[in-house]
Amino acid sequence: MAIVTLDEAKAHLRVDGADEDADIALKLAAAEDVVAQSLGRPVPWTDSAGFPVPVPASVKAAALLILADLYANREGVAAGLSLADNPTLERLLSFHRKVSVA
Repeated sequence: MAIVTLDEAKAHLRVDGADEDADIALKLAAAEDVVAQSLGRPVPWTDSAGFPVPVPASVKAAALLILADLYANREGVAAGLSLADNPTLERLLSFHRKVSVA
């Protein structure tokens, strides 16, 4: 169970047709990996018994935000722009991070 389906991703990106499906799927997988790594949680999310549980809307929004950034900025560099961390992404994910207990 992915965080975002391909259809949801395409709707978010306002993409019709299937010409870009492979590229969108690759960027979606990367976005979900960023979310999982940022939170220190595997995707899909499971409860203590290992059953899938719904992902919070803020985490889904974060995945879509990353996807849109990857889709819009395919080159990784924008002339004249500083590519700093996205504060919205940080706020969306901060509540769901697993805290390590030493």
